[in-house]
Amino acid sequence: MKNITKLMLSALLALGLSTSAYSFEGFSIGAIYSQTDFDASGQEHKPADSDGTATTKGSDTESVDVPSLFAEYTFAQGSTIGVEYIPGDAVIGNKTRVHTANTGTPNTGHRSAGTIRAKAEVSDHITFYVEPTYMMSDNFGVYVKGGASNVTVNSLEDMGSTGNLSTYGNQDVWGVSYGAGFKYSTGNYFAKLEHLETEYGTVSLTSTTGNKNVVEADFESTATRFAVGYNF
Repeated sequence: MKNITKLMLSALLALGLSTSAYSFEGFSIGAIYSQTDFDASGQEHKPADSDGTATTKGSDTESVDVPSLFAEYTFAQGSTIGVEYIPGDAVIGNKTRVHTANTGTPNTGHRSAGTIRAKAEVSDHITFYVEPTYMMSDNFGVYVKGGASNVTVNSLEDMGSTGNLSTYGNQDVWGVSYGAGFKYSTGNYFAKLEHLETEYGTVSLTSTTGNKNVVEADFESTATRFAVGYNF
């Protein structure tokens, strides 16, 4: 995390270092298509039941296609600051396990046998970013990217017929993004191709009903992204 913070500070500093001339300047809007891999790992802590199992761990990888919209401002030398928003939502960490019926006290843990599905939904994803850029020509440039993201994570755990009534709310989580890319402009139009990685903070949710289970999860994403935009 320290290395990521240093990268972002360096990116902000670099906005003022380049003195190359660049005519493609001003406000732009556009759309991004991303092929994104989400890697999630987590654990559920519950009151120890008769089988002696108090913590269950798991991990999963989900690949999703993610569209998004952005608005940004490009400085005279080619560097950019902007904001990106992902409409809709995506499911990550979708895993199932079979629970065996308890033989002890029925009011602790899961009471009946059944299939439990653990998954999470992410929504309202917004990213603020900077792109310090080196223009190799009037139309072509290379850049590094740093950003801060905020996303809402909602637990969608399905307890099936196990008899557990645990339900969870949602949590807003911040993440840090870093990557690099290329951009090409012609007239008022431009395109970008980039690789971006995002590391999110830990999600911790406590059940509001049932036996007050606690779920914790960490997730990160790796994306190859193509953007097109229009400069005003």
